[in-house]
Amino acid sequence: MTNPPQPPEGGGYQPPEGNYPPPEGNYPPPPQGNYPPPSPQGGYGAPPPPPGGYPPPPPPQGSYPPPPPPQGGSAPPPPGSYPPPPQGDYYPPQGGYPAQGGYGAQGGYGAQGGYGAQGGYGGGYPPPANNQVDIGQTFGWAWNKFTKNAVPLIVATLVYAVVLGAIYGLINFAASALAPTSTSTYDSYDGSGFSYSYDAGFGVASILTMIVGYLVLFVISGAVASAYWGGLLDIANGTPVQIGSFFKPRNVGSVLIASLIVGIASTIGSILCIIPGLIVTIFTLFTTVSIVERGLSPIDGIKASIDIVKANFVAVLLTWLITAVIAVIGVLVCGIGVLVSGPVAYLYLVHAYRTLTGGQIAPLTP
Repeated sequence: MTNPPQPPEGGGYQPPEGNYPPPEGNYPPPPQGNYPPPSPQGGYGAPPPPPGGYPPPPPPQGSYPPPPPPQGGSAPPPPGSYPPPPQGDYYPPQGGYPAQGGYGAQGGYGAQGGYGAQGGYGGGYPPPANNQVDIGQTFGWAWNKFTKNAVPLIVATLVYAVVLGAIYGLINFAASALAPTSTSTYDSYDGSGFSYSYDAGFGVASILTMIVGYLVLFVISGAVASAYWGGLLDIANGTPVQIGSFFKPRNVGSVLIASLIVGIASTIGSILCIIPGLIVTIFTLFTTVSIVERGLSPIDGIKASIDIVKANFVAVLLTWLITAVIAVIGVLVCGIGVLVSGPVAYLYLVHAYRTLTGGQIAPLTP
């Protein structure tokens, strides 16, 4: 009889080598140790910071930074201590952002595109109130700038006067030449008296000639005004000018439309007992210079002039009267005096305009 195999020394039966599936059943828990607890199912909470004073870990997946500031604004400054703003300057309230377009321009007057300042008209700025125009100082500045730029000013004034006068005379001559009928009568009674009359009836051709001619004259006058004001503003800016500086039209379309609106309003006002027409003329005194300087639209240019006059009515009224007197004096001096009085009057207006709006004024030149 054969004996069964005996287990090896040390006890326990050792199965033969090979891969065997694990037996079914429960297994004891793993040995105790320091393991982080598993995160709760579906949670995104950040684990507590590790001991030892290290910075907190980055936010886990599922956390997002705060949204960026609204479009057009600026991000708030980082935390810290900042010196208080200087007295008199404006800063937006805490947490606020400047409104789009709300930036001031150097020199106190806005550029093309609009500055959202109080006053309501696009591209405008509120004219400083209660500014004083010193008559002696303003006239002295106008005369000084005329004497220092006499050749460009006189030549430009003479050329424009000749061109506009020639166009006006040509229009009337053509209309009279196209008139279909003309009659003249002469009556004498016993040599003791006489009478004379002339009648020229304008037909369709004459009327059309005058309409087209005056439209052309109106357009040329607008271009002349914009170019002339541009040269005067260059003088106020301290820019050296030449004859060509007064032959560069600027923003002619807006000047023409604004002139048409002001002309119609002045005509209607003059029909209504003259006084309303004068009021329109005074309140629109700075319309063209505002449009040329700042590139405003026709309506905004008119509004800008009205706002300036409302804030400084007495100063503007005196300015209007003085410039009218200067111009009349030039006419009385054989007409040729306009070549001097015209530029001086316009320079006076430019100085008053810049004074009332806080704009740049070139200093007197020795």
